[in-house]
Amino acid sequence: MMKATFIFRWDDISPFQDAGKFSRLAELFVQYHIPAVLGVIPDNRDDSIRFNPSGDSDFTGRLKALEKRGWEIAMHGYRHLKHTEDGGLLGLNRASEFAGRPYENQAADIGQGKKLLTDSGFEPITFIAPWHAYDHNTLRALAESGFKAFSDGWSLYPTMTAGLLQAPVILWSAPTRMKMLNRLGGIYTICLHPHLAGDDDLGQLERFFRDHRPEVVTIKNLAGQAEAVSRKTMRKRVLEGVFARLYTRRWDE
Repeated sequence: MMKATFIFRWDDISPFQDAGKFSRLAELFVQYHIPAVLGVIPDNRDDSIRFNPSGDSDFTGRLKALEKRGWEIAMHGYRHLKHTEDGGLLGLNRASEFAGRPYENQAADIGQGKKLLTDSGFEPITFIAPWHAYDHNTLRALAESGFKAFSDGWSLYPTMTAGLLQAPVILWSAPTRMKMLNRLGGIYTICLHPHLAGDDDLGQLERFFRDHRPEVVTIKNLAGQAEAVSRKTMRKRVLEGVFARLYTRRWDE
C-alpha cells in the first residue's frame, strides 16, 4: 500500500502569538517526534494576530530549541499587512502583502524580513505568503533573495516553479481527511494556525500520530532533492488524476 508523506506547517508564528496554544500544540508534536515548519512573521504588525502585546522575551530561544529537534523556521511574509486586494496567481483571497505591488517594493520587504530572521540566527529557505497571495514578482524576488522553496498551491506532489520548489498545501486546518490521504499517497502540507487549534483538532492529530505513525518531513528536507521530488513519473500523473477527481476545488495554475 502506498503511504503519503506529510508536512505540517504552522502559520502566524511571532513573539505576539497565543503562547499557551502554541505550547500545547508543540508539546503534542514533540511527544510524537513530529517536526513542523514554523511560518514566522519577522515583524508582526497585524493587530488581529497580536495576542500578547508585550511579546515573548524568550521567543527566539523557543524556536532554536525546536529547530534543534529538526523543525524548520520559514518566513511568513514580512509584517503580515494587507497592502492590496490582489489575489495573485491563486486568486483565493482579496488581500495580499505582496501580490500586485511593484517588484522593488516586494524585494525590499522580502529582503528586510529575511535579514531580521538571519540576525536572530536563522537561515530561512522557505517562504509562505500571507493569504496565499503572491505573483510572478514575488517569486522572482524570492529566488533573488536566496530562497529555495515556497509553500502554496494544490497538487499531490511538489513541482518546480520559477526555480523554486513549490510545496502544495491542503487548506483545511483540522486534519479530518488525513487517513484517506495517507492511503492515497503523495506529499501534502497540512496548514495549521496554533491560535485556532482547539481540543478537537489536538485530539484528531494525536489519534492520527498514534495510530498511523505518518511519514513527516519539512520543506527544507525536500528542497535538497527538489528536482527528484518534483519529477513527474507516470505513477504520479495517474495519482494526480485521481486526486483531481476526488477534490472539486482546484488552485488556479
